[in-house]
Amino acid sequence: MKHPPQALNAVLAIALLFLVGCSGRTPVTPGHIPVATELSLEDEQYGHAVLAEVTKTYPISHDRQAVLRVRGIADKLTRAAGADSHPWHIYVLKGDSVVNAAATRGNHLFVWTGMLRTATTDGELATVIAHELGHVLARHTKPTPGEEAARVMADTSGTIAGQIVRTQPGYAPLAQLAAILVSEGMKALAVNPNSQRLEHEADHIGFFMMADAGYDPREALRFWSKMARVENIDAPGLQFFSSHPATQERLEELETLLPEAEARFYGIRPSPSAIAPAAGDDSFALDK
Repeated sequence: MKHPPQALNAVLAIALLFLVGCSGRTPVTPGHIPVATELSLEDEQYGHAVLAEVTKTYPISHDRQAVLRVRGIADKLTRAAGADSHPWHIYVLKGDSVVNAAATRGNHLFVWTGMLRTATTDGELATVIAHELGHVLARHTKPTPGEEAARVMADTSGTIAGQIVRTQPGYAPLAQLAAILVSEGMKALAVNPNSQRLEHEADHIGFFMMADAGYDPREALRFWSKMARVENIDAPGLQFFSSHPATQERLEELETLLPEAEARFYGIRPSPSAIAPAAGDDSFALDK
């Protein structure tokens, strides 16, 4: 049985309206690394609160070698970015099946042991850590008013979609699917609406940050190629609702930036356009 185009269009229309309504961040120009902000007491408290919640499920690892590895890479990256004037709270969390890392307000960085097993070289791990640091430096971890509204709207979006589709006779299964897709998609987007754009932005920041810190940017391409092979993270047809861009899409964008990143890595002065701040980027000056 074919579903009516107008029903599917209604589902996508809700998602599109949601995305359009939650903009408001000035893009960071590829090659520019935002200036670290002053930490507030609120930021510190927020980071510690996140730590307390996360460690309820994933205990802190005290593996000295692993902690020193993560700390050493993070120190090199923050020093290269001029983001080392405030302390970074680095935690390795136990979770061999969790291939992930995260950073949040208050300069808190979390790396799971599963990521340490996957990112076998320091360059690959620097790719991941620099990406997460990029989120913090670009203030992705601080919600805009539109993103605050997104959190409120996320719980209702699935219900609305389901109600619209249910007006079509005989399409109850489609209504259920629509509600699931939109509600789950909106929950992902509510973390950071326009999150695919922010993920690409963190990729770009991290790419140049690792080059400035002395890590070959080609390691980033190798890492994402590895992730494409070992994880089935690209679900055809559902990328619109994904909070992370497809791995192949990431690779293609980074490949276009590779010549400039390599120039930075080898110490060749990049063109002024590659390092100029984005217009109106005052929000990043002196937080996935």
